[in-house]
Amino acid sequence: MTQPGQPYQPSFQPQSWPPNPPQHASPQGYPEPDGNYLGLQYTQPPGGQFPQQVATGHLRVNIQGSVMTSSFVPPTLLINNQVVRSSYGPNDYVLPAGQYHVSAYAQWMRRYGDAALDLVLQPGQAVEVFYAAPYNQFTSGSMGFTKQPRKGLALLLVPLAIMLGMLVFALVLGLSKP
Repeated sequence: MTQPGQPYQPSFQPQSWPPNPPQHASPQGYPEPDGNYLGLQYTQPPGGQFPQQVATGHLRVNIQGSVMTSSFVPPTLLINNQVVRSSYGPNDYVLPAGQYHVSAYAQWMRRYGDAALDLVLQPGQAVEVFYAAPYNQFTSGSMGFTKQPRKGLALLLVPLAIMLGMLVFALVLGLSKP
């Protein structure tokens, strides 16, 4: 507590952030996130000299749908065959300029809805890609540079129409009996 006429002095000492320095692995053995979402292994070049600034581009992958319209499990997204974090909606990645193979698939009881696209990312360029998982597990997905239609609606609606027809037939047959 300060007395009148004396300067204010805080009673606590500021701490550095984060309070606990990050460890290389969690107690469960999983690596801690370090912002390296592509999982690339970075090593220091020989001589300890780092290369100059790398030209980058912006890749946006839009995964169409939502938990309510597709699946509770969002599709898996791969860039150059490496799994990256993704969710429904836009997923943004800043990547070094170059050639990329973008692919995605959905998974429920089995893997389905595979789709892939090859693209070249120029320095400073923004590329937008769209992926749409199919309505059922027996059709491939769709991927392109514009919004994609979802495949497999007919295969979903035919069994529903058959079941509805059987229900109507059973109701009509049940009402016509004395």
